[in-house]
Amino acid sequence: MANTYLGRDDAPIGAETWKLIDDVAVQAAKSQLAGRRLLAIEGPYGFGLKAIPLGDYALEDGISASISLPLSLIRTEFSLAKRDLASYERDHLVLDTAPVACAAMDAAAKEDRIVFSGLAGIPGLLNAEGAGSLTLSKWDKVGTAADQIIDAVTQLDARGFHGPYSLGLAPAQYNLLLRRYPQGDGTELEHISAIVGDGVVKVPALKKGGVLLASGSQFASIVLGQDLAVGFNGPVGDLLEFQVYESLALVVRAPESILVLK
Repeated sequence: MANTYLGRDDAPIGAETWKLIDDVAVQAAKSQLAGRRLLAIEGPYGFGLKAIPLGDYALEDGISASISLPLSLIRTEFSLAKRDLASYERDHLVLDTAPVACAAMDAAAKEDRIVFSGLAGIPGLLNAEGAGSLTLSKWDKVGTAADQIIDAVTQLDARGFHGPYSLGLAPAQYNLLLRRYPQGDGTELEHISAIVGDGVVKVPALKKGGVLLASGSQFASIVLGQDLAVGFNGPVGDLLEFQVYESLALVVRAPESILVLK
């Protein structure tokens, strides 16, 4: 059914070419996506899912209505030349798939912006109402980061979330963890990974700081309607125009399980 709505069956290219395009798009997106490595994934439930029911509330005696959370639909376009596609399919010459990768990476960046920062009044992990926070000092000395992550874990422990945890860090903070301790061969990244239990992830969508999460879909998850897929728009002059689609929503069920590192 997804092929029908994404127009894939209308494209004048073969299955082998579609496989190449799909593989490039998925691998490029995976190289960027961080939210999916921190949070549980529910779905995908399909292109047609537009909202997630969250529960009912009373309007008056005997009458209730449902609360729902809309899914955001992400679309990024790219084009490939007809002659290049023809030469790939006929002669197996190398096809320039950079436009595919760039569109998929753009979609991935949009996804993580929704997950971490929110969009159009719908909060992300960093601004979820009820989340805790911890202000970080400079990590210029090896060991300081580990001490502060222990403080962060202790805060979530006090809130009733006893681990395991997953930790997402801005590149500037993450890269500092690659330093080795003066005594021994271990890195601070290895030390902190052991502290949190469920992994430490570099998050390109963050400019600074990070977020510590209690692991599990019972606390927060990403709900996928359409997982990342490539659709066909149609011919435009000497080009074929395609589009990367995906739809998702961040569902925070226990904001108290989130600690924002500022």
